[in-house]
Amino acid sequence: MDDKPSPIAEMLESVSSALAARRSNLVERVRRIELALESYRRAVESQLVRDFARDHAFKQPPAPALSPERAAELLKTLVDALPEQHAPAPESENGPATLAGSVLGDISQLEAQHAPLSSHPALCSAAKLGKIVVIGALAGRDRASALPAELADHVEWIDTERDGAHAIGNLPQRVRQGRVAAVVILDRAVQHRHTEPVVAQAREHAVPVAFAGQGGKASIARALAQIEATLTQRPRV
Repeated sequence: MDDKPSPIAEMLESVSSALAARRSNLVERVRRIELALESYRRAVESQLVRDFARDHAFKQPPAPALSPERAAELLKTLVDALPEQHAPAPESENGPATLAGSVLGDISQLEAQHAPLSSHPALCSAAKLGKIVVIGALAGRDRASALPAELADHVEWIDTERDGAHAIGNLPQRVRQGRVAAVVILDRAVQHRHTEPVVAQAREHAVPVAFAGQGGKASIARALAQIEATLTQRPRV
């Protein structure tokens, strides 16, 4: 049996890679705006609490890291910088370079104060109920650096090179039982006969499957992005 991936699989991987590359800049822009929006909410809430404490002679809580005005300015600057706005960023009295440096400094401060937002929220949510299983020849691969930190603890690696078909074990049954969140197959580093039962069960039970070539870091990232897109597009129950 020919173990080479089909032309359709190769085309899907190419399309997924191209879309993931275009989406990465969008994700970063949205992440920063969400971070700034959360900071604005906290700043305004902190000010409300301080005003209430002052009016009722309560002990004053500590001042927020950013004032509501500065948090709003930061949020507006990030929104104004969106390419869809087609508007120049506002300038400070000392010029745009000074303002840009100030904004970037505040963004760094916010990132240090808040936990980073997940780039795979749907997959992280699904992984609370089951493992993300990676199947393929894994000998000599740096598994730790191949995954984002937020997913590392939710991944189970199955080495078919070392254990052959026995490595799959009861995985198809676990898929049927809803104990697997997603499957990533290193389709250029595994024989298809080893993974066919898993793929069949995954498709029957709506468990997302993605292919990651020989298992390079970029290929695994594209596979995870494809799974995230699949989970995100599903209707909420």
